[in-house]
Amino acid sequence: MKNIRSNKRHVKEIVKKERVLHWKKITLTGFTSLVLLTAALSGLWTFNQSLSIKHWNIYAAAPLKADIEHALKAMKSLDFWHSRPALLRTQLLQSVPDLADIQIQRQLPNSLIIHVTPRQAIALWFKKNQENKQGQLYLVDEHGIAYRARKHGESSDLPVLRMQQEQLTAACQWLATLKKEQPQWFARSSELFASHDGWKLNLVAGQQWQIPFGPRGLKNISQLNNILQQPRWHAGNWRIDTRLENRWFLRPATHEGVI
Repeated sequence: MKNIRSNKRHVKEIVKKERVLHWKKITLTGFTSLVLLTAALSGLWTFNQSLSIKHWNIYAAAPLKADIEHALKAMKSLDFWHSRPALLRTQLLQSVPDLADIQIQRQLPNSLIIHVTPRQAIALWFKKNQENKQGQLYLVDEHGIAYRARKHGESSDLPVLRMQQEQLTAACQWLATLKKEQPQWFARSSELFASHDGWKLNLVAGQQWQIPFGPRGLKNISQLNNILQQPRWHAGNWRIDTRLENRWFLRPATHEGVI
C-alpha cells in the first residue's frame, strides 16, 4: 500500500512539474512574440516617419499653387501612409475647390511632384440669401457645379445666372455650346434667366435672346448667328424670340419683324 501511495505522489509531482514547464514555455513564447511584434511595429513606425513629405513641386498658377500648399500644410500628417498619392488626390480635390483634377507623383524619400488642371468658371450664379437680400455670387463651371463663392475684389467678366440651383447644369451646357460655337456672342453676354418656357439671355447694348429649353435651344445658337450675319440684321441691336419652332421674332428698339 505504501508503494502505491508513494507512486501516486510521485506521479502527481511529475504532472505538476510538467504543467509548470508548459506554462513557462507559453509565457516565454508569448513574451518573445510581444517583443518581436513591438520591434516590428517600432521599425515600421520609424520607416513610416522617415519617409514623411518635406518638399513638393507644384506646377500651377501662383494663386492655385498657394491654395494647394496651404492645404498640404494644414494636413495632420504627411508621413508615408498618409501621403499616398491616391489619398492626397482625394483630400486635395475636396479641400481646394479651384481644382478640376490633380496628378501626384511621389519621389522617394520625401518629395512630391504635383501637376494640376484648374477648374474653369463659365458663369457666376447669383444665390439668393434669405438673411441678406443682396445674396452671393458663386463661380460655376461648365458642368453646372457652383464650386465656391466669388472672393471679395475678384474680377470675373462672366454672365450671371439667375435661376434655381437645379437649373445650373442645363444652363451651363447651353452657355458652353455658345462659347464654343459663337465665342463673340458669349463675350457679349451679361445675364441668363430661366423662365417657365425657356432661357432669356441678356447681352450688351440692350440685346436679348429668348431660347427654348432642350436640344432645340442648343441648335438655335448656330442658326441665330447665321441670321445676324446677314446684311439686313448685321448692323442693329436686336431682341430675338426663338421659342416658337416655326416662327422667330426679331424686334429692334422701335419696330419688330418676323423671321
